[in-house]
Amino acid sequence: MRLAVVANRVCRLGGMERASAEVFSRIARAIDTTIIATECEIADSSLTWLPVHAIKRPAVLNHASFARSAGKIEHDGKYDLVVSVDSAATSADVVIAHFCLGAFSSRFAGLRGGANPVRRLYQRVAEGSLSRHERRLYESKRLRGVIAVSEGLKRELVEQYCISPSKIRVIPNGVDRSVFHPAESHEAKMALRRELELPQEKFIAVFMGGDWDRKGLADVIHAVALLPDVQLVIVGRGNVAAFAQIAEEEKISDRVRFVGLQAHPERYLAAGDVFVCPSRYETFSMSGLEAAACGLPMLVVRTNGLEDFVEHGVNGFFVEPNVESVREHLAKVIADPALRCSMSRAAVKTAERFDWNTIARETREVLESLARERAQ
Repeated sequence: MRLAVVANRVCRLGGMERASAEVFSRIARAIDTTIIATECEIADSSLTWLPVHAIKRPAVLNHASFARSAGKIEHDGKYDLVVSVDSAATSADVVIAHFCLGAFSSRFAGLRGGANPVRRLYQRVAEGSLSRHERRLYESKRLRGVIAVSEGLKRELVEQYCISPSKIRVIPNGVDRSVFHPAESHEAKMALRRELELPQEKFIAVFMGGDWDRKGLADVIHAVALLPDVQLVIVGRGNVAAFAQIAEEEKISDRVRFVGLQAHPERYLAAGDVFVCPSRYETFSMSGLEAAACGLPMLVVRTNGLEDFVEHGVNGFFVEPNVESVREHLAKVIADPALRCSMSRAAVKTAERFDWNTIARETREVLESLARERAQ
């Protein structure tokens, strides 16, 4: 079996990108796999990478130029199955779905772009263009199957694109517990904080992710402003100037630290006390699962994917996407060390269910089944 995987980037930075690296580095050991991407960090002789050049910015031109270039390769007839990671390909036999832009745009039009009217207009235009491409991919007669990362995402794809539920298999993302795990002791945690130049004795809340408008970072900053002993660490890429301005207006710039996109985010998670991300929309939340593996109670909104592994009051709390709810539940975790400890243990236990080897094997089995079906 010859497999072509079309993905803009396959690397260790980001969520979908990291998931692709974890899954296809394992699948390539059993299946002849070619990655068609602008970037591929899988260093494995069993895998072939065909580099594709694309315009870097803006995102809508990046996507269009990548799809055009990748399309020249993916349709040359050499492959038994073409897999698109999200809507990277122009058409595919299988889509591994990490997001549904059509569903997101219909529910949260205008959420991205912040207060800047030009940015908001650009986001609407970009989302419209990308949503049309997504629709063409999912409504193509070529499509044989979809792998969705959560039950909630499966529901959205069925509702948005009238895909038969029988065509969609749910296989979640995973976590590498050899990388994401709690600090071995309190002393090790304090040593890690020293290395990262984080305060030793403060309560540290960690926010991790991009797309900060959607993920509710403003609410987190406002909530932290109401809790004087909390230090907020923000891991990921976003509009630092705009959100630093919020912290400055709240007079807590000294308690909010932006550390950017990190090659080793597990260090910040292991140094923290709680993970907080009141995102309006998710499809799985790898960052939430990675936080759980590091023993952090999760304060998140009940949304796709998170509802599959967060248990309210057991390994975290479901919060409402507003300042008061975030503040209230942060205060609960801060005030009760015993609760925090029990939630930490439960979070680590939860993460044990999401092993990348199992997820890669299940993905491979689905792809092999669809390839056999296509060959008949």
